[in-house]
Amino acid sequence: MALAKKNGKLMGKHPKLPEPARCSIRRRYAAGKVSLTDLATEYSAGRSTIHRIIHNPDA
Repeated sequence: MALAKKNGKLMGKHPKLPEPARCSIRRRYAAGKVSLTDLATEYSAGRSTIHRIIHNPDA
């Protein structure tokens, strides 16, 4: 693992969705126009991922 990290192959966890998409998810859900399930389907993510984005914006 040390060798992989040294070579830049081990970078840690990356967010599933980029920040602009996460902002859009929060904004659209707050407006009440779309459900968690609809967002999960649209972004090809799990409902738990969408829920985490909405309820833990700093995570």
